[in-house]
Formats: sequence, C-alpha cells, structure tokens
Amino acid sequence: MRSLLRSAAAHAVSMASVLTRTTSLTRYSRRHEVRRSLDTGGFLGASVASWIATSPSLLPRTWWMWSANIGLSQMYGYASGVVAERVAVRIAEALGLQISIGPEHHRRARLIGAAALTGITAYSWTRGVLRQREISMLVRREPKNVRTAAVGAVGGLTLALGALVAVRAALGTARMYRAILRPYLPARILGTASAVLAAATVVLLADRVIRGELLEKAIEHGEAANRLLSPEIRQPRSALRSGSPASFESWESLGAPGRKIVAGGARPEAIADATGAEALEPIRVYAGKSSSRGLPETVQAVLAELDRTGAWDREVLVLFTGTGTGWLQEWSLSAIEFLTGGNCATASLQYSVYTSALSYVLDRRSPRLAGRLLFQAVRERLDRMDPAARPRLYVAGESLGSYGGHAAFRDAAEMLRSVDGAVWTGTPGITPIWRELTAARRAGSPAIAPVIDHGRHFRFVTTPSELEHNFYGGLYVPWESPRIVYAQHASDPVVWWQPSLLWEEPAWLRERAGRDVTPAMRWVPWITFWQVAADMPLSITMPGGHGHAYHEEMVPIWAGVLGCEGVDHQRIIAAIREHVDLGTAGQG
Repeated sequence: MRSLLRSAAAHAVSMASVLTRTTSLTRYSRRHEVRRSLDTGGFLGASVASWIATSPSLLPRTWWMWSANIGLSQMYGYASGVVAERVAVRIAEALGLQISIGPEHHRRARLIGAAALTGITAYSWTRGVLRQREISMLVRREPKNVRTAAVGAVGGLTLALGALVAVRAALGTARMYRAILRPYLPARILGTASAVLAAATVVLLADRVIRGELLEKAIEHGEAANRLLSPEIRQPRSALRSGSPASFESWESLGAPGRKIVAGGARPEAIADATGAEALEPIRVYAGKSSSRGLPETVQAVLAELDRTGAWDREVLVLFTGTGTGWLQEWSLSAIEFLTGGNCATASLQYSVYTSALSYVLDRRSPRLAGRLLFQAVRERLDRMDPAARPRLYVAGESLGSYGGHAAFRDAAEMLRSVDGAVWTGTPGITPIWRELTAARRAGSPAIAPVIDHGRHFRFVTTPSELEHNFYGGLYVPWESPRIVYAQHASDPVVWWQPSLLWEEPAWLRERAGRDVTPAMRWVPWITFWQVAADMPLSITMPGGHGHAYHEEMVPIWAGVLGCEGVDHQRIIAAIREHVDLGTAGQG
C-alpha cells in the first residue's frame, strides 16, 4: 500500500513538473508571438493599403470613418503582404534564386526605403485630405479640418495594431494547445486539434464580446428608445389618426417612431392655403410592434384602423414599409397629403425596434414579411370592392423599407399588375427586383439611372429633372400608368453598397456618371467595400439631394407618380417646411 502511495505521489510530482514546464513554455510562446517584429512583406502591404485607403469614396469622412478605412485596409494589406512574401520566398527557393545586400549597402538601403515610405505616405495623406474637400463641395457640406484626418490616421493605425496583436495572440493560443496536447496525441492530428481548439476559443471570446456585450446593448438601446414618450410629441385628438382616444391602438403601443408619424403632418387649413382648394384632413394609420402579437395580427390591427377611419373611401391609399425602427420619411407623407388635398390615407406598421443596420444583421426576414403581409391583406380587401369606388393603391418605402416593400411582388411585372404606382427611395442594392431592372437597362444608360422600356412605366432618377428626361437628356416615351419611380442619389452608399464590392468592380463605379461623386474614386478589392460601408452611417445627415437624404425632391416625385400636373412644387415645399415638423428623430 505504501509503495502504491509513493508511486502515485511521484507520478503527481512528475505531472506537476510537466504542467509547470508546459505553462511556462506556452506563456513564453504567446509573449514571443505577440512581440515578434513585423513581417517585411506585411509591413509593405499595410503601407500600400494605407495609401489606397486615403483615396476618396462617396461622402466626406469623419475621424472615425478615416480610422475604419485605414485600419481595415491595413489589416487586409498586412495579410496580403505576408502571403505574397511567403509565396515569393517559395518560388525563389524552387528556382534557386538568392538576393542579398552587402553590409556596406544595408544601412543606405534602409534609409532610402524609409525616406520613400515617408514621402509616399505624406503625399497620399495630403492628397486624401484635398480629395475630402472636393467631396464636401460636391455634397454641399462644410469641409473638415486637417485634424480630422490626422486623428483618423492615428485611430486607424491603433485599430490595425490591435487586430495584429489579437491574431498573434490567437496563434500563440494554438501553440499553447499544441504544447499541452503533445504528450497525448499523435503528431498527425496534433496540429489540427490545436487549431480547432484555438479557433473555438476565439469564437467563444468573440461571441461573448460581440453578441454578449455589443449586440445586447444595441438591442437594449433600441427597446428603450422605442418606449420613450417625448413631451414634445402630443397625442392626436383626431379620430382619423391611430393612437387617438378613438383609436383601437393605444398611444403608448405605437412606439416612438409611430407616435411621431401619427402626430405629424399639416392641418387641412395649411393644405388648402398651399393648394388654393378645399382640403380634407388626411388619414394616418399605424400599428406598433408588440410582444403579445405577431406580424399577421399587427396587419389585422392596421386593417381595423383602416376600417375605423373610413380610409377605403379616400381617393388615394398608400402603404408604406418602414425602416428598421418603423420610421417613415415625413417628406413623403406630407407630399402625398398636400398633392391630394388631404383626400388620402397612409398606412404602415412596425416590425422591429432596431435600426436598419442591426435589422439587416439580425433579421432580414421581418421587413420582407411585413411588406408582403400588409400588401396582400389590403389588396385582397380592395379586390372585393367595387372597382369604381375603391381608392387607388400606391406602395412606398425608403432604405430597408424599400427592401421589405418589394417582397410583396415576385417580379417587376407583378408590381405593375398590382398597384397604381410606387415610389422606392434609396433602395438597397441587395433588393432582387431592383437588381433585375438594373440588369435589364437599355444599353448605354448608366447604372445609377437605368432606362427601362424607354421610361414607359419605370423611371430611375438621381434628381427630379430626370422624371422628364433620362440622365443624359434624352426624352422618354409618354409616361403610362402605373408609374414607378426609383429615387437614388449617385452619392447614396446605401444603394451602391453590396457584398460583391469585395471582389468585383461595379458598373456604376466604372462609368463614373454621378454628378455629386468625384471622378477620382477608384475600385480596389476589399478597400472599396469598407470605404462605402463606412459612408453609410452618416449618409442620412447629408443635405437633401445627396447621400441617403431624400427631402424636398419627394414633392415633384410624388406629383409625377400621382399624376398631379401643373402643380406649384415650390409652393408646396415651402408650406411643408413651414407647417410640418421635419426632424429625423427616430430615423433608422
């Protein structure tokens, strides 16, 4: 028995010694991996990528946009440089080539190389700052000062170095697992097992940081913002608004964007004053997202509100699909109401409380389901009515709302058969019907403003003037009903960003046709993808007519789709600015 105990104790001491040596080895391995000097090829690749990252994109950059562009580009450049260096070494070894620099020339070569890198970096950075000024002028924004670019460059370098440390720490972790598992696993599977364990560790940490921290905080923020009752937004008293005392939908249940929508708009007196004719009070119907009901039940709530308000008796009914938070563009809502003299009803619902960006990442199904279910329910109700008595049906959506609203139709032909008109604003490039139409454009027409069947039904416009003629000034054939407009600025990154930017130059960038886009913009794999992605968050803050900001141009666009000829657009635009709260709070 004593012999057995002594043997066990000796084995335990031996194992402890092995574990101590292993732990010491792995700690040294990780420290050595992280502190290892930069790879020459990686450093050169990161430098070249940094020079390219300072090139212009669609919109002027803030400091964090500079940081994102430079940091992500340096990551790509470093990885590409490392791979290129190793491939070159292998090829040289296979060919028996060897390049060396004598000691007397080594210091001179380093000085020349450092001077060249410094000079090119200074030139590219200065050129980038000047290009930013050019872009600011094109989109009518005040140019940023030099400090913005300088802070962004430092931030980008910090981001890239942090990513390099994280990657090297992951490689060190793989070596740690290899050291631990070496006594227990055969050599043929040791490398695979250690790599799998290291990858699992990285995924677990990323999941806890990204999903457990960032996403949860974003979700909590979205839910809190949706519950916010702003004292500046008052509950409507009119029975023609959802959320009023007469409504089936309570004021609190509408959510922050819904409350702003039903409380907004102009009074009939303001509409009559602007149009010179009697006006009705417009109907605005909305149903908020609730944990107690799904989307089908929310659609039925919208139908109940349409019934209650007598919306089926109006001349025009417009179904909007909202953005991620349920926000709708007030310029579109008010344009419809002024142009129809208030003889209209608009309806929408909330399918999410998250921003469009978060909804795009977490749930792209809900906007499409919301757009399809609401349209089908309303279309079925209208089809049971006397054609002579039912309202004309229009559909609309902006940004993610346009993406979701398109889901009501299998293709462009079905859209033409199903509605009396549509206005799609800032449509994301991932939208299938948009892609179908753009691909079928007339030869010679630009990707930013395709010509479809000579403009008979569909018209893509970057400015309202293109409702009458195409981008290059050519005339359309007479505009037939139903009329469909796609409003898309050449500088709108939401329209032009798509995953294929990673590996393929898009037609809109090859053509360089946009009036508010610098012709100096070029496509580079990976880098252009992140440049356009970084343009998106602030694109809604651009002056109207640029970026993702569609403002007063919605009046002539809706006038064209509704067939309102001879209307004084400027008078209506002035009236909307005077009588309507056009704040973008809740946009998402």
